[in-house]
Amino acid sequence: MLKIVSKDVLAPLTLIYTYSTEPLFSQYFVSPQISIEDRLNIIMNILRKTSDPQSELSTDIRYVVILYLSLSNKLYLANQEQVDLLTQYPMVEHNNPVMKYARPFIRACEVAMPDLDKDTNLAYPSLFWEKISIMTECELFMVQFEEEERDTDQYIQCLWDIYSYLNELFIKTSPLDNKMLVLLGVATYSFKRIKEVSDHKLSNTIVGRSSVRVLIENYIMIKYLLKNEVSREEIWKEFQEYGIGQFKLIVERSKAQAPVRENSHVDYKYLDILVKDFKDEYFLDMDTRYFDKKSIREKADIVDEKELYGLYYDYDSAFEHGLWGAIRESSLLKCDNPLHHYHCVPDINDEQNLKSVWPDCMMVMNKTISLLDEIYGIPDVLLGGVLDFEKE
Repeated sequence: MLKIVSKDVLAPLTLIYTYSTEPLFSQYFVSPQISIEDRLNIIMNILRKTSDPQSELSTDIRYVVILYLSLSNKLYLANQEQVDLLTQYPMVEHNNPVMKYARPFIRACEVAMPDLDKDTNLAYPSLFWEKISIMTECELFMVQFEEEERDTDQYIQCLWDIYSYLNELFIKTSPLDNKMLVLLGVATYSFKRIKEVSDHKLSNTIVGRSSVRVLIENYIMIKYLLKNEVSREEIWKEFQEYGIGQFKLIVERSKAQAPVRENSHVDYKYLDILVKDFKDEYFLDMDTRYFDKKSIREKADIVDEKELYGLYYDYDSAFEHGLWGAIRESSLLKCDNPLHHYHCVPDINDEQNLKSVWPDCMMVMNKTISLLDEIYGIPDVLLGGVLDFEKE
């Protein structure tokens, strides 16, 4: 081998395959002139260059493997064109037009051979990664998004003025109107969620994404109820009964599994009072399916809000359910060290923030307000406050 390659080419590997484990290799390839630090840097630089599976160096390495398989009759090429690509590859520069065909061909050959490493001795690469990975520290980095700096309190005040007007309208003109109660109840829940984002500076947090999801679901539900009220006059009562029925189900479970933890955040006695206050519990259904037996995705389709669902709700749901995409984005830091396989490290110091949800919170909240305006006629002086704030 030393007749073919310089001793210094493989010398960095003596950092891994030392005399104690590989005496023969170390005897012939150790080079005292290359320091331990330099050997480590050489290996790191090569791994960094080959970390991209489609880089020029990565493809060059694949070429050597493919050429060996072809010469040893383990790989048969289909036609002369493929033979020409294989023979021309080492003779031309990477910027040569022929490489537009040669590089994809080399990579395709590897993909077409799923059993390529079936008989490979994995002891050496396993030892390599085991040793090299502990020789350096993690080089952690995170994507830093701008913190929300807008005066969100001003927007919340404008919202409160609108809700105050609608609340007075309800109390003084329609205190027994179930439709208005439901619409304002759902909208007020949205208001409290966006107010929490503002009050507690949650725009760049995981919790903020949960709030966007709630705002979207509430808005879609309002549109769905309005769309179906013509054919179902009792839909407003049905919506209330469905939600209270969920509480009844929880209460019944607590009775069946008693005793329950007294310091739990769920106050089962209070829930029982809410259930009985709404309706005689013996006449209240407990339905574990979606309201109206339709998921939020189906409701979004019905009310022409596919974009809100597809671009926002689905994404925010990943954070609500703790799916890996959300965990990767919010709770893991990337290591930029090729010797560590560019692995991820838990963000226990809360260094990674998220992009602000505030613009989307305002967008969905204003959609909700505009919908209420169509029904109840919010004064322009109040409506303009929230709409202008979004434009700014």
